[in-house]
Amino acid sequence: MIRAALYIRVSTEEQARHGLSLGEQRVDLEAYAKAHGMVVVGVYEDAGISARKSYKRRPELLRLLEDCRAKKVDVILFIKLDRWFRNVGNYYAVQDILDQCGVNWQATKEDYETQTAAGRLKVNIMLSVAQDEADRASERIKFVFDGKRARHEPLTGNTPTGYKLQGKSIVKDPETEAAVAAFFRKYLACGSVSETQAYILTEYGLRLEYQLASKMLNSPVYYGHYYGVDGMTPPYITKDEFDRILSMRNHTVRKVMQNRIYLFSGLIVCGECGAHLGGRTNMRNKVPLYNCPGHYIKRSGCPNKTNLSERKIEAYILDTLELKVQQAKISAENRRQRVPQKNYRAEISSLKAKQAKLKELFLNDLISIDEYKRDFEDFKARISDLEQRQSTVPEPNFTQLDQLLAGNWREVYQDLPKDKKRDFWRIIMQEIRLYADRHIEYDLRI
Repeated sequence: MIRAALYIRVSTEEQARHGLSLGEQRVDLEAYAKAHGMVVVGVYEDAGISARKSYKRRPELLRLLEDCRAKKVDVILFIKLDRWFRNVGNYYAVQDILDQCGVNWQATKEDYETQTAAGRLKVNIMLSVAQDEADRASERIKFVFDGKRARHEPLTGNTPTGYKLQGKSIVKDPETEAAVAAFFRKYLACGSVSETQAYILTEYGLRLEYQLASKMLNSPVYYGHYYGVDGMTPPYITKDEFDRILSMRNHTVRKVMQNRIYLFSGLIVCGECGAHLGGRTNMRNKVPLYNCPGHYIKRSGCPNKTNLSERKIEAYILDTLELKVQQAKISAENRRQRVPQKNYRAEISSLKAKQAKLKELFLNDLISIDEYKRDFEDFKARISDLEQRQSTVPEPNFTQLDQLLAGNWREVYQDLPKDKKRDFWRIIMQEIRLYADRHIEYDLRI
């Protein structure tokens, strides 16, 4: 029995324009699998995500690739090639993974095969066409938006709090105008978001959540600057008042941030979906924690619900750091002895550029398909040979690490203030990964 994985993707824009809903795609794919005697072992849905985005930013696609590596899938089904990719580079990066796993794919509403050179050529050409169409669409949208901005017309049907649409103009909303005007007056007088929120709720009955209130205070729309255009909206405040608010906000943020330093901010990512983990403080015991924001976004579906304290992460790294460095040194030495030191990068880049030029020549009827296939495969073989001979890993430099980890470095580290501890890890660490099973991995910056 062939094990089939159903991959479904749609952007919000496409769904609205073409009716390519996730549900419709799923029904079609399930029917195809049943008709061809396949058993569906998983459904992977990337909703609201463009096919032009890097495949590493598609959580469900990453989960699918992990299942392919685990030998859980024989074939991937999607309705059309553009549901899969519209970017040539991303397509081949994923195709390499599938080839290694022995996993095939099938576009159920289109006829493709990748077992022959002619079949692969067709896929390459169709992906190039799809990418070109996407680029042209982006240019058309930009042209339309530029025209709307020039005429001071809104780009969407949504308006900020305190405004509404009237024809093709943005005007103040009579229902909230008084409350929004008072909101800015109150904040300028007291400098406190929470106090301003309470005042507006009590006096005007308008509930402004903290996030919305903060967004309003930081938005130039309220002095008339919207979509990069001055005079786009009727102002609630002057430009000088807006600058004063920003100054007040920056001062407040600096005070808060001094008490909210996270050691691994910007370094720690989710090992399941690749998202940067957000730091937060447990209000009960004031312990800094890290968790994956993707787990709490329904459309992402990241399985990583782990909340791990900063203390535990720090303790684990401190206990394993010296061993990690030693292992890295051994690995680097083995690689140095195994790999010739000649640099082939320039030659590889030149061959790839020539390879890309071939497609352009073929599409402009300057060479035949036989010439294209012959030269493409020749370039591919030469590039592969050079890549095998070229060390892709630069010679690591352990000098800085050795200096930081000399002598009684752990005692020195423990005496550092928190902001300096954070700087310490930013020098040492390339990336820290936290997995759903609470397992921690990290890469050194060498």
